[in-house]
Amino acid sequence: MEEIEVRRIFAENLKRLRKQKGLSQLKLSNEMQMAFTFINDIENCKKWVSPETIARFATFFDVPISVFFMTEENNTNKINTDLIIKTITDEVNKTITEVGNRFKI
Repeated sequence: MEEIEVRRIFAENLKRLRKQKGLSQLKLSNEMQMAFTFINDIENCKKWVSPETIARFATFFDVPISVFFMTEENNTNKINTDLIIKTITDEVNKTITEVGNRFKI
C-alpha cells in the first residue's frame, strides 16, 4: 500500500471523527492549538503527521490510534495492522535518520 493511500485512510477517519464531534476544521485547529491550514492539509492528503500528532488526535477524540487506520470494507471496520506497523516504522526510521544527521552519528 502506498503512502498516499495511508494518508487518504487517515484523512477520511480524521474527518469522520471531527464531524461526529460537530467540529469544523477551524474549531478543531483552535481546540488542538494547531494551524487551520495543517488540519486542512491533512484532510486533503497534502501533509502527513508525526506519531506524536497521531497520538494527540487519538487522545483528543478518545479513541485508540488504530481507529485512524481502519478501512471500511463490506460495511464493517477492519484494522489494517500491516499499514499501522509500516507507517509507524517509517516515521520512526525517518526520525532516527534526522537525529543522526543533526548529531553526525
